[in-house]
Amino acid sequence: MFKKEPHIKALSNLKNSERKKLQERCRVQTGLEEYSFNSNTIKQTNFKGVTTLGTIYTNETNAPIWFKEKHDDTMYPTVITCWENRNLLPIVLTHTIVIEDHIYNGANLMISGTLPPFDEKLKIGTVCGIANRFDPDVVIAVGVVKMDLPSFSRVIGQTGVAVQVVHQYNDELLKLFKVHDEPPKTELEVDIETSDSELEADEIDEVEPSEADTDDHAHNEPVKEQTVDDIAVVLDSLSVEDIDYFITRALFYTISQDTSLETPISASNFVSNHINHNLPKGTNLTEVNIKKSSWKKTAKFLKHFEKEGFLKLKGKGDDLTIVSTNKSKDELKNFLPYPIIGTQSSTSSSTKEGSQKKTNGNNTPGIEIVSLYKPVNLGKELAMLAKLPSQPFYTEMEVKECVNNYIASKNMVDNKDKKMLVLDDLLMAMVYKKKEDQATKDRRVSRASILEPILKNNFNKNYHLYRKTQKNEHLALTKTPLKGDPPRVKIVTEMKIGRKVVTKISNFEVFKIDPEDFAADIRKKCSGSTTIGEVTAGGKKTAEVQVQGPHGPLIMEYLNSLGIPNKWIDFENKLKNKKKR
Repeated sequence: MFKKEPHIKALSNLKNSERKKLQERCRVQTGLEEYSFNSNTIKQTNFKGVTTLGTIYTNETNAPIWFKEKHDDTMYPTVITCWENRNLLPIVLTHTIVIEDHIYNGANLMISGTLPPFDEKLKIGTVCGIANRFDPDVVIAVGVVKMDLPSFSRVIGQTGVAVQVVHQYNDELLKLFKVHDEPPKTELEVDIETSDSELEADEIDEVEPSEADTDDHAHNEPVKEQTVDDIAVVLDSLSVEDIDYFITRALFYTISQDTSLETPISASNFVSNHINHNLPKGTNLTEVNIKKSSWKKTAKFLKHFEKEGFLKLKGKGDDLTIVSTNKSKDELKNFLPYPIIGTQSSTSSSTKEGSQKKTNGNNTPGIEIVSLYKPVNLGKELAMLAKLPSQPFYTEMEVKECVNNYIASKNMVDNKDKKMLVLDDLLMAMVYKKKEDQATKDRRVSRASILEPILKNNFNKNYHLYRKTQKNEHLALTKTPLKGDPPRVKIVTEMKIGRKVVTKISNFEVFKIDPEDFAADIRKKCSGSTTIGEVTAGGKKTAEVQVQGPHGPLIMEYLNSLGIPNKWIDFENKLKNKKKR
């Protein structure tokens, strides 16, 4: 509901009678008669999103606490309200990777990403919370149950949306009201910190009691050391469901994204050269492998997904060959790629670091922009004819490979000059947009000149932002690829009326730089006062920070330290040079 920033009106105070009615509605819906607002002053405002209208209710500090849609009486608490009232909603547990790679990127929670057993309250239509299995009391998202969850005792191999997410911790709702609250620490985390300090105090021997001690405590409450041990087991090892989930995602990635996959392929090569390489980046292969999954054996794993319709196999027993894959499955149509292990899977840290340096070159942290192209009209037809994997976006190299495959299949290379092509009707229409040009232009063109017009005329340009960390991890800064050309920070130094020199900086928010934090840093860096305003760029409002004085180079240097290189910065100095006398 809040994937994009909604438009809101000014806040207005609710009357005391309206506040009591609203509180009673929340009590009836949640079934908690003792629930009450944490503030005697409740405000409301109407909002308009991309696809819905509704009302947001805030407390006296203007933090959003509840919201509803215009034509629906269902009340939804925000994650802030759920943190203050731990028993407000029934909880659905999920995995960390599901939260970070999917829910925080605007996706719904699928049944395969949940953890049974489920609360009996989780019937279809129930408002529920979603929490990390390591922090079961801390709600990070709120949604509506779409499946009869208590009827599921096992979710591996199941498909469908379990919870439709309407609000999550990382969406635009909290950002709109400038709420910077962090999820609270759970008792589990506190116990872990306490346990670590106790273990450091040479109490580690007490964690494993003798058989006599076990008998003595058989009918008493568990001792603290056993609780510590239990927590360690939870944190230091993955469950079978986790391992199944990772391997399933690697299979989906292999089928939908791995362009190096060629069938037929033997089962052993399929797993070692594709499944293992396409696990999420940072996965430990000694912990996540088929032997530790619920399938145990490669043959059983492959036959399961053949039954689900993803693969077609040939052979008997353990001697199997993957003949073909099915890319038309619903699970693969909207599959979002993620950073993978790749071929750097050596368990030796020194070997791994060396191979990473060879592959990646520079491990310096910073911002990376990946340009992506979405096929439209004839671009879709070309992708289909060139048998390109069905996916919403392609890199420039993938489009180039697609064009080359199509040229080879139609034998369009000029026999007299291998650098020239004789275009067919499809490529003529893709290279020349105007029909009169298609009829009059020469079909014989240079091979090197066709890619640019094909991209321009038949693909919509998009970009995806990533932040590269010291550990060479790539963290997505944008939930989905954004339309248009990659962004450029704009810096302008000019003279205002009154002979005052100022430097203005805009279009930096797309790099996830908070305007208030940025203004505070610039104020210290430039030793000048700063103000925050708004400008319209590309039809969209964005923040603009203004600082007194000509500080363009100093600000560019500061942006470089944040990982933004000069090639993504436009600096214009409008000050006229003084004429020499």
